[in-house]
Amino acid sequence: MEEKTLYFAVIGTRRADLGESVAALLSTEALAAEIARRLVAWRPWLLRCCVRQVYLTCEQAAEIVGRWGREDAARGQPVEYADRIMEPYREVYVAGYRAGRSAALTDD
Repeated sequence: MEEKTLYFAVIGTRRADLGESVAALLSTEALAAEIARRLVAWRPWLLRCCVRQVYLTCEQAAEIVGRWGREDAARGQPVEYADRIMEPYREVYVAGYRAGRSAALTDD
């Protein structure tokens, strides 16, 4: 069985469709609560954010980070956000970002 790591996930609710997704993964509940407050102010597409305790495998965490890269590319966000992500997830984010940019270019 693969080892799981405890994270405090910031779950964002999108304004457009009220769908939820993981907007951040943090190591402490206090930091997650602070980031949740900030994300609502920084990201106009989010209606609200809440914090949930989750246990994720490395593979699950990597899938979330890759999705962030794809979504940021689709929104036209700069890739420099990757500088805030620790390895090994930085490379996962950049790979997702590149995939998102490729998809956006082929959709045009």
